[in-house]
Amino acid sequence: MGNVLFYTHNKEDLKRIVKMVVEEIRKTEHINDDGINVKEDRLTQREAAAFLGISITSLISWKKKGKVPYYQIGRSIFFSKSELLKLARKNREVLIASRK
Repeated sequence: MGNVLFYTHNKEDLKRIVKMVVEEIRKTEHINDDGINVKEDRLTQREAAAFLGISITSLISWKKKGKVPYYQIGRSIFFSKSELLKLARKNREVLIASRK
């Protein structure tokens, strides 16, 4: 079958994919768009749960449901402190309800 090419994506799909890839690469750089040192911005699951004031179990549940952004490099999972802060500011009622 040699070099068979399948054209299943249109130009907009490819633009979106390239944009996503570039964003993911930028997140592994040392300084992000906000000028925050990326190493200081990364949180473990335990640190992220404490930062949000929720249990680790709740954080894992939110992660599985896609409610909270996270990154995975190999088997390591981490969270962005700045992204969690943005999420918390937008969804205060969710965080308050989960603490009760």
